[in-house]
Amino acid sequence: MTEIIRAQLPRGPNGEKDPNDFARSGNVHLLNDAIAEQAKAAEPAPPRFRLMTPDELASLPPAHYRIKGVLPAAGIAAVYGPPKSGKTFLVMDAAAAITEGRTWFGHRTKPCPVVYVGLEGEGGLAQRWRAYRLVRGDSGKDRLRFVTAQLSMLVADDMTDLANVIKAAGVDAGIVIIDTLNAASPGADENSSVDMGRIIAGAKRLQSALGGLVLLVHHSGKEVGRGLRGHSSLSGALDAIIEVNRDASDNREWTLSRAKDSAESAPAGFRLDVVELGTDEDGDPITSCIVEPVEARPQGKKPSRSEARALAAMREVMSQSKQCPPRSCWDAPTPPRTGQIACPLADLRAHVKRTGGLSESDNPDSNERALRRAIKGLQDAAIIEVFDDWAWLTDKADKGGQS
Repeated sequence: MTEIIRAQLPRGPNGEKDPNDFARSGNVHLLNDAIAEQAKAAEPAPPRFRLMTPDELASLPPAHYRIKGVLPAAGIAAVYGPPKSGKTFLVMDAAAAITEGRTWFGHRTKPCPVVYVGLEGEGGLAQRWRAYRLVRGDSGKDRLRFVTAQLSMLVADDMTDLANVIKAAGVDAGIVIIDTLNAASPGADENSSVDMGRIIAGAKRLQSALGGLVLLVHHSGKEVGRGLRGHSSLSGALDAIIEVNRDASDNREWTLSRAKDSAESAPAGFRLDVVELGTDEDGDPITSCIVEPVEARPQGKKPSRSEARALAAMREVMSQSKQCPPRSCWDAPTPPRTGQIACPLADLRAHVKRTGGLSESDNPDSNERALRRAIKGLQDAAIIEVFDDWAWLTDKADKGGQS
């Protein structure tokens, strides 16, 4: 079927009004060019959607990475953990490793620009960088930039202005680190689905403008094992989640608890080595820390007495109540199996209290602390998972004398 396009004849440089005029003046090429441009403009837009065959899908290249098996090259990811766990030092170390193309905890990296938005005190950020540079050098400094001015992910203009500054400096299409999500969303209620939706929209706006990866540094919930603090929609929006933990013995480790294109990783241990940077005006030492990889603590060890009692209490509660966890628990790093019975933490606390507690003391606060430690120990050993005030057994719960 032939499509007829109605073209508007142009006026020629010598007053030509129709094809005969253009022919007589020798300017037919101008008429042809004008008609061709109008025909091109009238062409239908290409379809938005492309249907791929299975073979075409299978031939697509694998997803690119920044830290192989840990962080993708594009999307939104998060590093989270409790206060004093070392997550900010870990993120600084990862950022520097990426700019240098240095292997990080045994994982290859692909160099790219990194913009570190540090919103919780530029003094501390400066000291962390000085400590890193003093010990490890600064071979990747040309790819690294810092931002310390306050901003809000809730304000579209802030995200646009930040993206424009990054593009103007030629350091886009890499990684933008937001440290921390809380400081970058002043006034927001993290537990509100509406406010968390606005935070996620801000991260997506920044990522869309720049390409590359937006990496959020965030806190964990107050309750042991609750995962990322705030509404569960954040977890669902992320392409990768790194969890950072520190136990009572000062053992620190990070774990890739979720990745869309990689398997979850085994814990990787690290310690913080103190670095002296000089002295202040009073003559006192100025110090910061750097990350040093260490062997992660052994997994699968036998639970302590308190952990074993807490585990037994949890099994008893589940056998009596036979409750399945709510749908929100599917956002947990290790979600429950379909139809799996779980234990509300409130019921576990009540049961332990009725049966005498886990501590030798009669003090209710001591018993509560003992239960929290036992729950954390069981979760750290991957015997149970805890999320959204519920706990359930993992596949490891009945292995290796752990019941």
